[in-house]
Amino acid sequence: MKYMKVSVVNFHPVWGDKQRNRDKMISFVQKAAEEGSKLILFPETALTGYENEPDVSKKDKMQIRLAETLNDETALLMAQLSSRFHMYIVYGFPERDSVYPDIVYNAAAVICPDGRKMSYHKIHLPADESDWAAAGDEPMVFDTEYGKIGLSICYDTYSFPELIRYAKAKGARLFLNPTACNDDVFHAVPLQMQLEEHSLTNSIFIASANLCGDCHSQHFVGGSSIIGMKRNTIKEAAYYAGFPFGFAGSCKEDVYTADLDLSIADEVYGTPMYIHNPQVGHPDFRPEIYAKMYAALSADSEWRAKCS
Repeated sequence: MKYMKVSVVNFHPVWGDKQRNRDKMISFVQKAAEEGSKLILFPETALTGYENEPDVSKKDKMQIRLAETLNDETALLMAQLSSRFHMYIVYGFPERDSVYPDIVYNAAAVICPDGRKMSYHKIHLPADESDWAAAGDEPMVFDTEYGKIGLSICYDTYSFPELIRYAKAKGARLFLNPTACNDDVFHAVPLQMQLEEHSLTNSIFIASANLCGDCHSQHFVGGSSIIGMKRNTIKEAAYYAGFPFGFAGSCKEDVYTADLDLSIADEVYGTPMYIHNPQVGHPDFRPEIYAKMYAALSADSEWRAKCS
């Protein structure tokens, strides 16, 4: 389909209170449904809140204690809402491994109207996230009636453009970024520029949902937004909904919705990176070269010595 109405949520979680957070999430889903949205994105760890407890043993950490699987209460409730409103629901949560219950991931659930329940596990864990979360190792691109959609979480998105480029090359026109940016480690301009640059360079819409407000001992800055291109220009990224980080009103808890013309992402206004370039006889994006390059790097003894 050409058009898709998408919502992102500036979400103020109650740290460690799944029930209250779940109730608020349900109310936002209902609000987005009233606006006709077909996909709603909540932030990273929206279900529980984000912050680590450095002085607490791993087994007693909040995210470990409150972790869920896709067969537990939140996913089942969201599946009912997804079916009822014919809406894709994506939310951040700590996910317990269904085979090895001692393993918990910083995850994003993808709940689909057709009954599918999937999850993405954050691949890159900054700061002290590894105190409670295990790293994932699989990128995510999922099929919808609107085409393919990519997803990665926070640090994955800002600092590792390989994931967005993989999604675009697979045919995604929309990329989702559930994130948790707080005052302690936050640099508004660089992160905002990264989202805008990723969108323009790769001709892809980016929906980004951040936590907002005070939660435990941290303050989250909001700035949830939907970014993309405008037809016939590559001069600057357009904000279809929400606010850039740090703008007036950007930290208010709310849902922001935009009706996207996804066909804009199919058109090429700059360098044709992902389609056949007749001047050279192949796409400019060259995964076969990058695969060899990264394989050689992985086997390089100097690199491995630096990483040990």
